[in-house]
Amino acid sequence: MEKKKREPSSTQEDYLAAIFRIEQQHGIIRAHYIANELGVTRPTVTAALKQLAALKLIDYLPYQPIKLTKRGRKRAMAIAHRNIILFLFFRDTLKYSEKRARQIACKIEHAIDDDVVVHLGKLVLYLEQSKIIPENWPELYTPHGKKDYFDFLFPIKDKK
Repeated sequence: MEKKKREPSSTQEDYLAAIFRIEQQHGIIRAHYIANELGVTRPTVTAALKQLAALKLIDYLPYQPIKLTKRGRKRAMAIAHRNIILFLFFRDTLKYSEKRARQIACKIEHAIDDDVVVHLGKLVLYLEQSKIIPENWPELYTPHGKKDYFDFLFPIKDKK
């Protein structure tokens, strides 16, 4: 009977993505870099690294540089790719600010199926290349005259 490999949790995927980014930026991965990147304590990072090592996603020994395994690198690259596609969709297609697009992409990247991400990526490329949507489409779009239908469905109270 073949034993199925356990998949990393969304938190573990966040650590993998951070490790991948740090490797790209610094060339070497150390626990304190991860703690700084994610805004967590070193003991929290140590616990996460042990879990990732148990999943065979990283090679980890205390006080030594951390290395992604072949499987870990493949997974980290997939996570990074997914995040980039979602970020571009929210920033370039839906016209969210860069900061907000990044927040949304990070929130949903673990919950969305791979085939949906692939189709969103194709849509982003198509819309970018075809230039069929005006840059200011959110301002132009009001389906029911002056009152935006979505404001009616989801009213946002003014902050005073």
